[in-house]
Amino acid sequence: MNGEPPIVPLPRLELLPPPQPVAYRPPPLPRPRWGLALVLLFLAFLSVMTFSPVLLMGIRTDVQIDDRLLDPRFPIETAVWVWHHPELLAVGAQISLILLGILFAHEMGHYLTCRRYGLASTVPYFLPVPFGLGTVGAFIRIQAPIRDKRELFDVGVAGPLAGFVALLPFLFYGVAHSHVSTFVEAAHPNAAEAGLLLPGWCLAIRLVAWLFHGRLGPGQTLNLHPVAFAAWFGLFTTGLNLLPLGQLDGGHVLYAAIGRRQWRLAWPLWGVLALTGLLWPGWWLWCGILLLLRPRHPPVVDESVPLDRPRLWIAALALLLFVLCFTPVPIRIVNLG
Repeated sequence: MNGEPPIVPLPRLELLPPPQPVAYRPPPLPRPRWGLALVLLFLAFLSVMTFSPVLLMGIRTDVQIDDRLLDPRFPIETAVWVWHHPELLAVGAQISLILLGILFAHEMGHYLTCRRYGLASTVPYFLPVPFGLGTVGAFIRIQAPIRDKRELFDVGVAGPLAGFVALLPFLFYGVAHSHVSTFVEAAHPNAAEAGLLLPGWCLAIRLVAWLFHGRLGPGQTLNLHPVAFAAWFGLFTTGLNLLPLGQLDGGHVLYAAIGRRQWRLAWPLWGVLALTGLLWPGWWLWCGILLLLRPRHPPVVDESVPLDRPRLWIAALALLLFVLCFTPVPIRIVNLG
């Protein structure tokens, strides 16, 4: 030995094979709760069939009813009265079938698009109420994060497009079979002998009414046919859902189109809606709901994927639908002299 350290051979290195790519498998979709959905649909059909004919009579000039029947504090008395008049139930059944069909088309547009992208969501649930029209609409709940703007856009815009297409034939048929009526508004509220609930007209109804009945003069309105009445509510809900705020359909579309710039527009748009409450106080309720839901739209997982040109054209179409369907004053009370 000469005092030098022994040479230790290095261990032989073996290169491991590269990892094999693993195919992405989306999580299994939850089992749809069709039982609950069908129960709510049945209850909504009954409630709309019961309460919608009373509201329809409240907006017509050729019928007078007891104001108590329109009071939401007395739903049992209203239901008993309607169910003692089979002709009213027949009208209510017609409104219910058409209206729930329009709402179902809207929600199925969302639902089927979610299924197309493998997004977990609930089935459409209807919301029956024992007053007014008998329902406040329907909804689905998306239970998975949305991956990019294109996915968000397709899910958001599918509902309003499907609902609008579904209501169009009923709108044309119903307005064509409605009748022009004349009323005299009292000069002073204390001089009124009776009150009339006058539904507001969006631009779409005005255009179709002009097509079939010409331009209406002062003190003229349409006594809506039951089919037109159902289409009127469908237009109102379409305009409501297309409000460009929060996680409403319009909020989805706007965020998908301009990204996080929607955050800078959220509060000014919310302020405009609050000012619209001066015309119809019901918008203040929706301002409160949107505060709970947050006017700013949450981000998607991948912000880098922009909308392509065809989707931008569809976004412009959604804006046109909002202009056609939005009703600043959905309903007002007119004092008749």
